[in-house]
Amino acid sequence: MSETQRSSTFCSGSASGNNAPPAAADWNIPHWGALAIITAFALPLFLELLGHGQATAMMELFNLVPIREAYRDGHWLIPTLGGMPRLEKPPLPVWIPAGLAMLFHTDNLWVVRLPSVVLGLVTCWATYGIGCVTSRDRRLGLFAAIALASMVVFIRQARMASYDIYGTAFTTLGFLGLLMAAEYPRRWWVWSGLGGVALGLAVLSKGPVPPMYVLVPFGFWLLWEHRKNSRCWLGILLALVVSIAVFSPWLIAVAIRYHAEYGGSAWHIWTRQFRRYVSVLPDTRWYYLAMIAWVFPWTPPLIAGLALPFLPTHSDPPPTPQERRSRWMFWIVLVLGLILLTIPAQKKQRYALQNFPFAALLIAAVWQEFVRLKKDLELEPPAKILLAAQSIMFIGAGVLVLILIPVVMLAHHPSLNFTGHWTAMQAASLLKPGLAALSPVGWGAVALLVIAMGVVLWRWEFSRQFDRAFWMYALAGWLFMLAMNWAYMDGKGYQVSRYRAETRQMMKVVHGHRIYTLMGDRMWLGVLYYADEILPMKTPAQLTAIAEHNPHRLYILTRDEGVFAGQVNAIARQTHRKIRIIDRINDGHFIQTLFVLRASPAKAGSATRGK
Repeated sequence: MSETQRSSTFCSGSASGNNAPPAAADWNIPHWGALAIITAFALPLFLELLGHGQATAMMELFNLVPIREAYRDGHWLIPTLGGMPRLEKPPLPVWIPAGLAMLFHTDNLWVVRLPSVVLGLVTCWATYGIGCVTSRDRRLGLFAAIALASMVVFIRQARMASYDIYGTAFTTLGFLGLLMAAEYPRRWWVWSGLGGVALGLAVLSKGPVPPMYVLVPFGFWLLWEHRKNSRCWLGILLALVVSIAVFSPWLIAVAIRYHAEYGGSAWHIWTRQFRRYVSVLPDTRWYYLAMIAWVFPWTPPLIAGLALPFLPTHSDPPPTPQERRSRWMFWIVLVLGLILLTIPAQKKQRYALQNFPFAALLIAAVWQEFVRLKKDLELEPPAKILLAAQSIMFIGAGVLVLILIPVVMLAHHPSLNFTGHWTAMQAASLLKPGLAALSPVGWGAVALLVIAMGVVLWRWEFSRQFDRAFWMYALAGWLFMLAMNWAYMDGKGYQVSRYRAETRQMMKVVHGHRIYTLMGDRMWLGVLYYADEILPMKTPAQLTAIAEHNPHRLYILTRDEGVFAGQVNAIARQTHRKIRIIDRINDGHFIQTLFVLRASPAKAGSATRGK
């Protein structure tokens, strides 16, 4: 079959090269209906208690502070952190929520997290599109989007105002555009252009490295499948040019304005940062194993999906050649992407987020195989083990919750003493906020429902009602994730910031005066965020100049140790001021001390008369 024929049959929904109609088991659900189902399933998980609790995650705070400084102080061209340009990260995840804050006249958590929810939903829609483009059966795309929307780490990132969901959404959209350009002979240049715009926005969201974890494996697949397709490579070139046109104006503007002052462009800083991250020999085991847990509750089908391309299929109708090639594409992008992610020395969940859609597509392919399984074919032992594991996982989770409820309650009962059992007390203390959030009755109801769903899932799986079984699996996972979100985000312990109370008290002590910080002694992010204003960083020389022109007092927040305390004392001596400690804050890493440098009454009076 020619390239054009293969592309047209592949995208139109024809079953194979003989143009046979789709089998009755395959779905032809309208796209709008599928997108509505995805939206209805995902939004409760993403929106539940979105603005409740407090910001405690470090990477979210790295974005929340620049958002506030853009919205309240007008730092738009380049995001700032404590008043200093933050060139390490691109600006789009600051621009979008800060612009929304201007629209609503508030930067509360609900407003600044809302764009992440939208982009999480966009990622699910784009995953559905990839599934539809790569299969004659739209079921694959719908199953993949539903699985992605209920993965524990993906839900967490779609609810936070962090950089990673922005990069993931635009990378997935860019991938969809490039895939359409490679497989659709008509208007390939439109798809390439749209893919290039999305990839340019991905670079403006998280830099050039994260999209490479998807595009490099995809490039290997294109060399395998489309090496003789000149149109495909022209599309890739067009997308590259368009993406550069999207992200380069900001880089040029920053380089022109800030190069002389800060000694390098944003691109140079990104390059140095990446070299620093790969300078240490990484531990390559981490991502290979952790991904299996990060996709919970879809762990069993992902394990099966990693083996799927290597196994013979017994489905009716069998996978088309394009579907087989696409399964290899999902596998290559996920596995090779994880291998590439082992190169940086740092290992974090969110670094792998752009590869989650391809894990979801592999999971969907496993369920697609079950749905199409020949009716007269006996289930093989590996298939039985997989199906049983899926049911037992939910039954076991429900039973575990029922056991933990009385254990946690007894551990905190005033008439009982468990102080000798340190591990039990630690576990009980960790679980107590979640128990208080949903109440023992609420958790008991959730546990019983999940157990019942697990039992029904077992019956439907082994009676070969796989379409219904998938939806029972998805709903059981949806309920469990909904309960976990409620317990984590309602503010009863899991989301209480250690910085908020102390920082607010410190701001009362200074009665609205400006607090400065010392250059080189970075304030922890919670202190910057909950101070509710910029705490400018200054060198000792700059602070000395400020003190000489300030007739009354100067507030400096820094560590009361070593070189930093010495610098504050030196400023006091040079400006002939008295120094006193008036407050301290534990920022989670150091004891930050608030110094006040007061001028003598005579000097303050003379300075006032001089004015």
